Amino acid sequence: MRKSLIQQQIAWGKTSLVASPKRSNALNGFFDGLNLKDLISTAGTTWAQIEQARNGQPVYVNTPGGQQQDIAPLLVSKLEQQAQQQQKSVDDMMKMLQMQMMNNNKPPQKDNTMLYIGLGIGAIVLLGGVYMITKKK
Repeated sequence: MRKSLIQQQIAWGKTSLVASPKRSNALNGFFDGLNLKDLISTAGTTWAQIEQARNGQPVYVNTPGGQQQDIAPLLVSKLEQQAQQQQKSVDDMMKMLQMQMMNNNKPPQKDNTMLYIGLGIGAIVLLGGVYMITKKK
């Protein structure tokens, strides 16, 4: 049986086997092994379980002890809790919008810049006219 060149070099100590570093993303491999099919399957299963619980049907899951447990009441209570939180969020946003509308109903301050420019030009013309009348005498 003939050894391959790599096996011979390892046996002679000329080559060290160093595992090449894995390419990692910013999340250090958190999403490694995740594919679109699994993601869609998980989302679909979760949606189906929520719909079953919402319609009053039992939703069974396997426990670590190998038994089945109905989690429909837990799902329904979580859905109700989320709905209450969302309603509170909507109510808070409506209150904020009403307060903004009340603040926006105040009349805006008038911009008097053109008035001041006009008065300044009028004053210059008036002073110029007075100067010319007094200069002619």
